[in-house]
Amino acid sequence: MAENVGLQANEREGRGKNDARRLRTQGFVPAVLYGDGSDATVLAVPEKIVDYTLQHVGDNALYDLSIGGGGNSTARVVDVQRNPVTGKLVHVDFAPVNMRERIVITIPLAVAGTDESPGVSEGGVLDQVAYEVEAESLPGNIPQELTVDVSGLGLNENLTLGDISLPEGVILISDPGEVAVTVTPPTEITDEEMEAAGIVEEPSDEGAEEVEAEEGTEAVSPQEGEGPAGQNFQA
Repeated sequence: MAENVGLQANEREGRGKNDARRLRTQGFVPAVLYGDGSDATVLAVPEKIVDYTLQHVGDNALYDLSIGGGGNSTARVVDVQRNPVTGKLVHVDFAPVNMRERIVITIPLAVAGTDESPGVSEGGVLDQVAYEVEAESLPGNIPQELTVDVSGLGLNENLTLGDISLPEGVILISDPGEVAVTVTPPTEITDEEMEAAGIVEEPSDEGAEEVEAEEGTEAVSPQEGEGPAGQNFQA
């Protein structure tokens, strides 16, 4: 699990698109820290730090927000808005976290041991079916990701979410019987399927030479009255 990210946040006084545009030119992004009930604090946070954390640590990162004049708060990101064209952050929503209360989170899955998988070594195809799981944990125990070890996975075998090792204190909420990873035999394409797809197998050079030789050789029988060399015989 990653350490909490320290984040200096400033309370925003302005509102509207013009103020948000001004903040972005200064390297900040508009944000909201939600509280209990309808209370919310409008903030401006450093865009580079939040964006880097989201991309390299993930959505489950915890932030130690230091709010100028408003104290400190531990929070996590609950919603992110990005520009659909540039991908840059447009707005971030934070929610406070009580480190003693369990929360439901989504944890990404990462596959390891593919090269050691007997099924893959036999030519099987590894297929990752699930890419994340839902679990419950204390905020301080949230793993950055969960590893699915497929090093012992054979052909026509699979691993379920229930087979994944969880850190202490993390409880799986997703269906434990759901398939996470499977190894299937390679798909064989028949001649009929290749023909239907318009794929024509080109003959090899040796085969082409044999075909040309057969087409260019015709049996010619000597005409009556001619010898083997085409000479006439007289009776």
